[in-house]
Amino acid sequence: MDESQWDEFAETYAAIQRESTLPIEQDVINALAKRYSLANLTVADVAAGSGRYALPLSQHGAQVTLYDWSAAMLIQAQQWLLEHHQQAHYQQANWKTLQGPLADVVFVSQLPTLKPTQLLQLEGLARKAVVINTQSQQSDSVQQQLAEQLDWPIPPVYQADPRHAKSYFTQLAQLHRKVYHQSFTYQRQVTTTINDELQSFERPFSLKLATQMATQFHVAHPQAPLTTTITYQFELIDWRKP
Repeated sequence: MDESQWDEFAETYAAIQRESTLPIEQDVINALAKRYSLANLTVADVAAGSGRYALPLSQHGAQVTLYDWSAAMLIQAQQWLLEHHQQAHYQQANWKTLQGPLADVVFVSQLPTLKPTQLLQLEGLARKAVVINTQSQQSDSVQQQLAEQLDWPIPPVYQADPRHAKSYFTQLAQLHRKVYHQSFTYQRQVTTTINDELQSFERPFSLKLATQMATQFHVAHPQAPLTTTITYQFELIDWRKP
């Protein structure tokens, strides 16, 4: 999406982030607080979105500046931090146009457009360290079972591509960076239906097939509720500048 589309999506995006029951932002920032004295550091939250990670960073005492190319997203972030009595600085910018250093630590979370070849540019924005949080898994147990039975490929989840983390590790190894890595895994039980799960494959299917699959999963019909397990995994990657 371009800047105007993110502006239009900002309020909805912020609501989705705030309704999330995954404590990933708290877990990631708590892990960082064990490695860095955040209260003594400045942090540049790049592609900061609606402030999901900026809030716990500021609560740990870091001096945070949020950078995002969407002005509407930064407004959402500022409202979120102010609701929690936290202060930060805000700058509308495309991170690729910024000149460093911006802060002691550069923090980036769930930016699937970040390429491994851009890690040096990102490092140039930091005085001391770079931290990346990237999602590597989002799987649905019922969808996986259907895929096995039907021999259908599972559509990739754009923001949860495991190749991102792997490519970062490869690039950082080539740059001879000493990397700290920690994984975070979560599971949620969600109510779904066979019809919804089949639709997630983004391919046509018949009522007959849906009915057959409902029978396989011991539910009365394709629209009957059943429980699936969604598994999420995130990779925290951080390294200090040489």
